[in-house]
Amino acid sequence: MALRVRQQRGVVVEYKGSGVVLDPTGNGHGYPVFVSHAHADHAAAFKYPDRQKYATEETHQLLHGLGWKHLDNWQQIKLGDRIKFDDIEVHVHNAGHVLGSVQFEVNTPEGTVLYTGDIGLEESYTMHPAESVECDVLVVETTFGAPMFNFPKRREIALDMVRWATMEAIPAGRIPVFKTDSIGNAQEVIRIFNTLTKLPVVTAKSATKVSDVYRGFGHDLEYYDYKSPEGEELLAGGKCAVISPKGSKLPYENLDSALASGWAVLFGGRQRAFALSDHADFKGLLGFIRRCKPKRVLTFHGGTMTREFPEYVRKKLGVDARPLSAKEETLNGTVQRGETRIKACTSQLLRTIRIPGFEYGTPWLEREMAKQGYSGGETEETLDYLVSRGILERTEKGVKMS
Repeated sequence: MALRVRQQRGVVVEYKGSGVVLDPTGNGHGYPVFVSHAHADHAAAFKYPDRQKYATEETHQLLHGLGWKHLDNWQQIKLGDRIKFDDIEVHVHNAGHVLGSVQFEVNTPEGTVLYTGDIGLEESYTMHPAESVECDVLVVETTFGAPMFNFPKRREIALDMVRWATMEAIPAGRIPVFKTDSIGNAQEVIRIFNTLTKLPVVTAKSATKVSDVYRGFGHDLEYYDYKSPEGEELLAGGKCAVISPKGSKLPYENLDSALASGWAVLFGGRQRAFALSDHADFKGLLGFIRRCKPKRVLTFHGGTMTREFPEYVRKKLGVDARPLSAKEETLNGTVQRGETRIKACTSQLLRTIRIPGFEYGTPWLEREMAKQGYSGGETEETLDYLVSRGILERTEKGVKMS
């Protein structure tokens, strides 16, 4: 089987019967599992203790600090590592997103796939930018892959944050609170205030736990937890900046909140927000793609606002691009399924799945269908079809008859 890439509750890269799955969101895979970083939408593989996971020590420690359980069956990887499975070799590169975040370069004799995970492409107050890696197929995140996402220079954002906190909120008798993601932006806001001011920083809830891990890996961060004696004294005095996770509430009334997130560019001044992001913006993504020199681009992580990004890549860079899906992608294009072929695959699957209520694991089904000449992509596409028709239903490890 030629080099193929597809989306199957994770990014699956296959070559001649071997494969790897990157950032899976389920447990229905038989291939080795690689986790790019500790954000929950990428680290879901750690919810399945029976599966061995490859991830950085920083990612493992962040999850532990946030209270994730059963983090065993973990194999440590680090920048520059090369891990080999048959004809597939995975090379680990910096992603520039959050502590411990990495990209995976998957090398095969036929070609190379680069999976970015989430990437940051600007030197920040806590991270070095992601490496660009020349590849044949680039699987790239497009969280902010639309022209409206044009982030200001980082120092400008930092100065605006400091100006608001020290010249507006505190003089008005309010305590400035920055609502952020616990991993990434929270630590950068801490570092901004440590670097540019003498204003003490107070952290709340998971922002403290994550910052403790950052500090354990050598990041120079100064802060006090909001429940510590120092933190309570600072909050009582009102002369501090507070870093708090999005959605959390603190038991104080004199707070003035601002969002620190790339989504701030959408608010147009309707609420106080600062466009601080640990993701690449639209222009950054196009520049990254240009430097990687791929033959094909497959996009993931984007909503309705970024669905036109593949078209921008085709028009501006002249590179074939499309969203990653369950369809198998090769160096030469999308594998097309004939109607007769899918009908035959459907019939074979229904002959294989015969016991009502019995849970059939996806890896086992793919192996059984491979004996009949069907690829993993064909099997998954057919399973999706049968689930959508209510004939089968998804389970934790595979499917069963409805």
